[in-house]
Amino acid sequence: MLIGELSKRSGFSRDTIRYYEKIGLIELPKKLRNVNNYKDYPEDVFLLLKTIRKYKDLGFTLEEIRELLVLQSIQVLDVSKLIQIVERKITGMDTAIEKLHEYRLKLGREHQLLLEKKTGHIIALPEMKVAA
Repeated sequence: MLIGELSKRSGFSRDTIRYYEKIGLIELPKKLRNVNNYKDYPEDVFLLLKTIRKYKDLGFTLEEIRELLVLQSIQVLDVSKLIQIVERKITGMDTAIEKLHEYRLKLGREHQLLLEKKTGHIIALPEMKVAA
C-alpha cells in the first residue's frame, strides 16, 4: 500500500510515518519501491504502526517503544518481561503525578498570595534584577 493509504488506515500522518522510518522505528527494504520510486508498504508495517499507536496511547515514549520492538525482534519479550516493563512505566508515572501534584500545591499557594495583592501594582519577580 502507498503511504497515503497507510496514513489513512493507521491514523498517523505521512510525515510521522516518514519520521519513524528516518529514526529506524520502521524499516522498509529498498526492494519494496515501485518503478516510480514510490514505497509499497506491506501489511506488516500497518500492524507495526498499530502496535506503536497502542503503546503511545499508553504513555510510552518512542525510545521505550523501540526497546519493546527490539526485545520482540530478538525473541526475548515474554509476558513476565512485559509485566516488568509495564510496572516500571507505572512507577515512573506515579512519580511524575506526585511531582505534578507538588507543583499544583505550590502554584495554588502562589496564586492565593497574588490574589491578596493590590491589582494593577507592578511587581518584580524574586531573584531577578531590573535590566538597565
